[in-house]
Amino acid sequence: MGVSAEPGAGPGAAPESVIDPDMEALFDEFLGKELSPELTGPSAAPPLPRGRPHHFVLRDTEQRGLCLRGGRLVPTPLQGASADQEEIFSAVPNPHLERRRCPLIVGIRGGSQALSCTPGPEPRLQLVSFGGSTHSFEAAACPGAFLSTAGGQELGLAPPHGATGFYLHRR
Repeated sequence: MGVSAEPGAGPGAAPESVIDPDMEALFDEFLGKELSPELTGPSAAPPLPRGRPHHFVLRDTEQRGLCLRGGRLVPTPLQGASADQEEIFSAVPNPHLERRRCPLIVGIRGGSQALSCTPGPEPRLQLVSFGGSTHSFEAAACPGAFLSTAGGQELGLAPPHGATGFYLHRR
């Protein structure tokens, strides 16, 4: 579990930053190309979002998809009827949080429901790392709490060592 290390990174070596082209395209489409702070200034207002949500399926490192069961997202092996029940996630950038951390607003069911660790008007998760093939998600409202499929009962939150690495497959 957790985020996969960079290929070729030796023990104790810090993983190199890797650009995920799908995430880069999503942020560029909604917010435009990122400008350096020298050009925008510290008090520049976030750009107005534009574009359409990108759609993904999330699969954990055991290739389980997430299915809605009783109002809860549950990691499910994608065999038989379960394959047709896999949730499609819609993602849009959150322009009000620090862009370098790839903050996302993530929803399901066409955006009628969103993922959140606390109730509120803007539930959001924060994409915090890309390790070459997997992503981990940190709840923006609860720093240090990461999405986890540990235990297999339902999608939950865990400390950093219990974070699940997810593959994002664009639809």
